[in-house]
Amino acid sequence: MKISATIVIYNENKEVLKKAIESFLSLNFKKELVIVDNSPSNYLEDFCKSFKDVKYIYSGKNLGFGKGHNLGFKSLSIISDYHLVINPDIWFEKKEIKAFLLWLDNQKDISLAIPKILNEDGTTQKVVRNIPTPISLIKRKLGLDLDEIEIQDKSITEIPFAHGSFLVFPSYVFKKLNGFDERFFMYMEDVDIFVRAKKYGKTIINTNYSVYHKWNRASSKNFKLLYHHIISAIKFFIKNK
Repeated sequence: MKISATIVIYNENKEVLKKAIESFLSLNFKKELVIVDNSPSNYLEDFCKSFKDVKYIYSGKNLGFGKGHNLGFKSLSIISDYHLVINPDIWFEKKEIKAFLLWLDNQKDISLAIPKILNEDGTTQKVVRNIPTPISLIKRKLGLDLDEIEIQDKSITEIPFAHGSFLVFPSYVFKKLNGFDERFFMYMEDVDIFVRAKKYGKTIINTNYSVYHKWNRASSKNFKLLYHHIISAIKFFIKNK
């Protein structure tokens, strides 16, 4: 099996990023990781290039989440069987994701899959949601309805969508999708790609396997990020009206 991955970074903490890189590199498949750096400067270049099987691309500007991952995918030198979209604040145990990928390789009707996402303390992050509507998104932002879907542990469940901190695609599916819709600078691109991926198969969570995610809910704390979230939501609802 050949696997590829992309990580898009912006002024990342080296120790956090190191855990993400080393987690992927621990997988004993033929592999390649592309890191796309959207930071104002390329101060992380030497750090990223110090790892084997890592290609570093400095974009020179903030391309956004989806466009950064698309650039990374187009820059791969291998044709992989599976492509992983990984947040820089993700890490995992080698045996967990190796087993997850081997399981996925035996499934022929899945277009997008995720494992269980855990907090740093081992508790489960509730990342699975219904496809948002304008009303449900407003209710969520006001704290009236989180619209979270409870997923049974040790189960394999078809889901509407989940937050895009760790996504695994058969690479041919990601290519057919042309990756993320680059009209979304950040936010809603994960919802959009789940919706589009359903054309090629099931979108699944398998909670028999897990990764860790250092999640900070940035858009609820930062006005600029909240602005991007609102703009992306408007674009999504116009696209899917």
